[in-house]
Amino acid sequence: MKTLRISIILFLAFAAAGCAGSYAKKIQASEEAFYSGAIDTAVKTITPLAQDSAARDRLLYYMEAGVVFHSQGDYQTSLEIFSRADEMADEIKTSLTGTAKSFLLSDREGEFQGENFERLLIKYYLALDQALTGDLQAAKRTLRKLEADLKDMKYEDAAYKQVLVARYLNALVSEELKEFNDARVQYRNLENFGVDAEWLQRERYLLAKHANDRQDLARYQKGRTEPLFKNSDAKTGELIVFAEMGKAAVKESRGDLLSDEQFALALRVALDAAILSQGSALTTVSVLAMLGTAENPIPKFVEREAPHLPQLFLQETALPPSLLLTNFDWIAEKNFNENYSSYVTRNVASIATKIVIAAIAAEAVSRQIKDNTSGTVGVLAGFAVGLGAGGAVAATVKPDLRSWRLLPAGFYAVRVILPEGTYPLFAGEGMVYGNKTGTVQIHAGKKTFVSLRIFKPAA
Repeated sequence: MKTLRISIILFLAFAAAGCAGSYAKKIQASEEAFYSGAIDTAVKTITPLAQDSAARDRLLYYMEAGVVFHSQGDYQTSLEIFSRADEMADEIKTSLTGTAKSFLLSDREGEFQGENFERLLIKYYLALDQALTGDLQAAKRTLRKLEADLKDMKYEDAAYKQVLVARYLNALVSEELKEFNDARVQYRNLENFGVDAEWLQRERYLLAKHANDRQDLARYQKGRTEPLFKNSDAKTGELIVFAEMGKAAVKESRGDLLSDEQFALALRVALDAAILSQGSALTTVSVLAMLGTAENPIPKFVEREAPHLPQLFLQETALPPSLLLTNFDWIAEKNFNENYSSYVTRNVASIATKIVIAAIAAEAVSRQIKDNTSGTVGVLAGFAVGLGAGGAVAATVKPDLRSWRLLPAGFYAVRVILPEGTYPLFAGEGMVYGNKTGTVQIHAGKKTFVSLRIFKPAA
């Protein structure tokens, strides 16, 4: 009977793992407040979530909280939050070195670690907050660390995962600190990764002008840029707007596990091997039947509000078109779709082994009940345990749907030259966060950094 009790406890543990609270439900109040324009309410609701969350979700809550405070315009609090998030991401990355991402069974109950391009965005936000608070030296130090990560990614991962808006920020900060060679390196990287050539001509011309580089001034003459407003008597400065657009795609279930032919075929082969290795008399068909309504453990990204080109105005004059430098939706969707086959191949043996072990345990429990309970009652009880075990196993086979829900879908930037002075800045459509005063102050010979978050308000 002791073995029976242990087996039942194991099944209860399986079932409990499948009943863990949904991250989307936990953050729902903050998300609804944020996207309806009640950002102060979003701040109040996200703060305790970040402070009191279980370790497995803490990094993600910090990432969400950082975006909320950043969008509110509280850049100091935002950078403190992102600084801690960056430390947590590094700690998790170090602890997981050498392990493969699984997307299976109870692995969704493990610590959220994020994708490599998401971890890069943590550093990007941290550096942007530092630039927005005027601490360019700190921003440059953060960007050097980010550059090391981007360099590693350049050789170890696909080029499309490069967070190019971070490279542009690095170029601008380097330019302002008169580290012109660093700026040139970043523009060269942007060119190599396929950024718009006409836009790059203008940026390279402005760099050459700041560096007093006559050779580059001649080379990029076609990118010569005039002030937005003519005033020959006034000295000029620059306005750089980082516009975060839309609502990032989020993870959703791919549906029934066995409805995916690729996964189902690979799983059958892996189940045959797992049953053989366990020396069990189980059949592949009987184990598959236990899965019931189990979901595909590998999620997919689904768009909510795709990024679109924002129209920004200064004194009712339209700014030049902003350039989309990083499309998070495209990166996330391409990453999961391109790697789907490798995720299946890498993890199907593990999922098969876990299911077979659970099936063997269920068979043992059922047999013990039948042996200890006579007649029809014993048969029915054994059958019920088998069904319960199948349900418990199926409940654990779910995708990890945790994703950065308050992130924008796309990151844009635009730079203009302006006579020194104060100007009203606004967007032509949507809900706009950031730039609380609605005006920007341009100082002669200086860059003014502004961050805006723009999206369609929730209905």
